[in-house]
Amino acid sequence: MTLETHGKLLKERVKPVDIQFKDLSYQVQVQKVKKTILKGISGTFSSGQLTAIMGPSGAGKSSLMNILTGLTTKGVNGNIQFGDSPTKSRKLCCYIMQDDHFHSWFTVEETMLLAAQLKISNDSMNMKEKKMLIEHLLDTLKLSQTKSTRAGNLSGGQKKRLSIALELIDNPAVLFLDEPTTGLDSSASSDTIQLLQTLANEGRTIVCTIHQPSSHVYSLFNQIYVLSQGCCTYQGTPHNTIDFLRTVGLECPTYHNPADFLLECVNGDYGDHTDDLAAAARQPKWRCDYDAEQPQHLDGLNGVQIVKIMESKRGGVKQLSPSITPPISATKHVYPPPEWMRLWLLIGRCHVQFFRDWTVTYLKLVVHIICAILIGLLYGDSGSNATKQIANLGSFTIHNTYLWYTTMMPGLLRFPQEICIVKKETFNNWYKLRTYYMATLITSTPVHIIFSMTYITIAYLMTDQPFEIERYAKFMLTAVVVTICADGLGVLLGTILNPINGTFVGAVLTCFMLIFSGFLILLTHMSSLMRLLSYLSPIRYALESMVLAIYSNNRGNIYCPMDVVYCHFKNASTVLRSFGMENGNFGMNILIMFLQLSTFKGLAYVMLKRKLRA
Repeated sequence: MTLETHGKLLKERVKPVDIQFKDLSYQVQVQKVKKTILKGISGTFSSGQLTAIMGPSGAGKSSLMNILTGLTTKGVNGNIQFGDSPTKSRKLCCYIMQDDHFHSWFTVEETMLLAAQLKISNDSMNMKEKKMLIEHLLDTLKLSQTKSTRAGNLSGGQKKRLSIALELIDNPAVLFLDEPTTGLDSSASSDTIQLLQTLANEGRTIVCTIHQPSSHVYSLFNQIYVLSQGCCTYQGTPHNTIDFLRTVGLECPTYHNPADFLLECVNGDYGDHTDDLAAAARQPKWRCDYDAEQPQHLDGLNGVQIVKIMESKRGGVKQLSPSITPPISATKHVYPPPEWMRLWLLIGRCHVQFFRDWTVTYLKLVVHIICAILIGLLYGDSGSNATKQIANLGSFTIHNTYLWYTTMMPGLLRFPQEICIVKKETFNNWYKLRTYYMATLITSTPVHIIFSMTYITIAYLMTDQPFEIERYAKFMLTAVVVTICADGLGVLLGTILNPINGTFVGAVLTCFMLIFSGFLILLTHMSSLMRLLSYLSPIRYALESMVLAIYSNNRGNIYCPMDVVYCHFKNASTVLRSFGMENGNFGMNILIMFLQLSTFKGLAYVMLKRKLRA
């Protein structure tokens, strides 16, 4: 069976969903003063139509889009109706944001296949059908030649088409797009809008914001919804724009782009006509073309066919592209996979990303090995030489600080880079945020364990620490826990601050944690207040745990060279007393670090969730 035949046999009709909103108002708090963004606007975005939301900067375009998509709920008043069942119909919507964000280490085909697996259960569509669906979408969206190209290497127009293709996998009824032509040249902009028009012709409701379209792109829309100063100043077809403006005394010059002239008028270039335009926009006659008002020719036709006839009658005939509706069997009910399956898929994606991003894995592993060797050569036999025990504790401090900083910084920078991807995918119901967060924890934790074990094993052996399994295991456990704890703090800072501020705050916090670790200044030499602050430092617990692992449990005397008259730290208990750690509890320290890392990880999830809602 050919791909074309399969597409014809398995094509599923898109469920029409009309969007109606009435008396919609939106207020925000600006320096203790409420500012009204939208002032009781009303409108209808019909299925089978491509609608453009236009207006000058600050008119409320993005606010209206965010309210309709559900991104903004606070301060909103009015009625919004999505089809017959508002709650159920909203799940049939997707939102394609202005900037196209993808995981750059995956190819187009891999990105599409993963999206298909996250959106469609294997019980409702097997792998062969998913691959045919992907082939169909890539072919109709002119992305077949880029299947093996990594998403990060695509052009602007290709990225926009890939964003659309990803959301078409589960055949949504409503598509919202924020500035889909931003950053594209005139040809790519025209192709993108023509693609959206084809999607609308199949029965979808397509709504997008756009800024200063060309006359050709402007004519491709079915409906124009213009905002100015929070009011609707035009709702109608592109063909009626000039006649509409003429009713309020605004004559469009010959050969002038109607879209540009409309924006100039609502922007006040020819005087403030906002009230007159808002009053005139309430008339429904502008929402259909004059020569389409012949109901005898429209009897028996569906809404999509009527739209096509209206377009051809007004002279704006469009070349209809091949069907883009995904070839999903009409006899099957397509439903998403369970969340545990999505978790497994996201774990796989994270693993692939770890292995392909050489800066996160290979480079970091090489640096760990090199630094461990350098530190081992620098400190030499400090673990077995009684004259070098202060240096030995200094090496412990170096281990903790190195593992802390080199783990915290990548964690701090990772989430700001992925926040836009996560926001898009969670909002469009690819997966739940907790599923994504759990996948990152499951995949990153083994990597941290392997890296810290590699570093510590080399440093432990080269500094000639006592080769006893119990001491080595405790030493290793301490390094692993402090590494994971550092990742938790890095992720937390990454969800709160931008990368620049986060890097600064992370570096300062590390400095103070090092100061309060108990090596640069002994815990017994601190004031009561400062000693209380030291309990907040994970590095303090890590250092004490390493010291206890090496020097407690009745360790024998440390070797004192023959040429040295007196070795003050020959006895291990002397080291513990000198640094005020003789009463330390290894298990309690590990437990406290576990509590700290759990706190960091938990707060990071809460802040990430809050950031996605902002």
